[in-house]
Amino acid sequence: MIVTNDTDPLEFKMLTPGFNWLRLGAVMAHAINGYHSPLPKGSTISTHTDHPGRMCFAGPQLVHDGVYQTGLSSPPWLVRSIAEGGILGGEKLDLAAIATLPHDDLSTMMVRRELGITRIEDIRDRKIPLRVGIPPRGMGHPGGWIIDKVLEEYGFSLADIESWGGQVIDADRAPIDALAVHVKQKSRLQKLRDGELDAIFDEAIMTQPWHDITQAVDMQFLSVSDQVLTRLEQKHGARRKVMKAGRFRLQDQDIACVDFSNWCLFCRRDLPDRYAYLLAQALVQHGAEVEGMYPPPFSPLTSPVSAQALCLDDTLPFHPGAIRFYEEEGAVIGGPK
Repeated sequence: MIVTNDTDPLEFKMLTPGFNWLRLGAVMAHAINGYHSPLPKGSTISTHTDHPGRMCFAGPQLVHDGVYQTGLSSPPWLVRSIAEGGILGGEKLDLAAIATLPHDDLSTMMVRRELGITRIEDIRDRKIPLRVGIPPRGMGHPGGWIIDKVLEEYGFSLADIESWGGQVIDADRAPIDALAVHVKQKSRLQKLRDGELDAIFDEAIMTQPWHDITQAVDMQFLSVSDQVLTRLEQKHGARRKVMKAGRFRLQDQDIACVDFSNWCLFCRRDLPDRYAYLLAQALVQHGAEVEGMYPPPFSPLTSPVSAQALCLDDTLPFHPGAIRFYEEEGAVIGGPK
C-alpha cells in the first residue's frame, strides 16, 4: 500500500516481467532506494517478474487493483486500449504513463521467397500449408494476439493454416540460453536452413535473429493493407508503422505494419506525484547506465535515454508528477509541435 507521509516506511512493488524489464526495474529501485534514498527509513522497493507476454495483458489490471504500484508493457497503444476497456472489456482502468522508453519495433510477417507469396491474401486464396513461427498465441503475448487480429481481418486464421496441413509453432522464439536452461530446441534460423520452417510472423525486429535470418535465407515481407490497418485501429486502438525499404536484405519496398514501438512504464493516476517524479528522474539520471545494459548493434533500446525521449510517446496520458519532472528538464510532452 502506498503511504503518502514522510515518516512511515513505504512498500513499493514494481511489475517488471521479463529479462529486459527486470533489469530496468532494478536500476529504478536502486536509484530511489539506495544509499541516498529520499524515502522514509525502512522503505522497500521490489521488482516482480512473471510471464512477459501474459503480463502485457494482465499487468494493467494488477496495477489498477493496487497489487503493484507500477507496471511495464509494450506497446503503449495496447496499455491504453486495455485501460479504456477496448480489448479485455470490463471496467475502465485509471492508469497514467510515467515514461515511454524508445524501442523502435513493429509486428510484421515474412515468408520464404521461393513460395511466391507477395500478399497476405495469397496464403488464404491458395490455402498454403505454411509452417510458421509466431509468439505465444492469443492472450499469451501481444505479438501472437495481433497476428490473430490481422488474419481475422483477411478472413482466415492460424487454425485454418493448420487445417490446410500447415504447422503453427509458438514456442520456437530463441531463448536466452542462460535463462532457459530447460529449453533445448533448434533456433528459427536453423529450422529455416533445414527446410523445417516457411514463415515468421512476429515482432522484436531490432534483435539479432531477424538480421541473421534475413542475411542467411531469402525472405519476402508482407504488407498489411491500409484498410485492415484502419479497422485494427478502430477496433483495438492499434497504431500503424512503416518499415522503410532497405532495413533488411532483399527488402526493396516499404512494408506497412502494426506498430509495436516503445516500452511503457505506467501507474495508477492517483499515485502520489512524488513517486512518479522520482521514477522519471531516476531513469534520466541513470540514462547512461540503462543504455549500457542494452548495447548495440541489436539493442532493444533504439535511441539515447533523455527526458525528451521518455515523453515523446503520449499515447497513454502522462502522470502529473512525471509531467512536472519533464517540464523542469525542458522537455515537451509529445515532442515539439
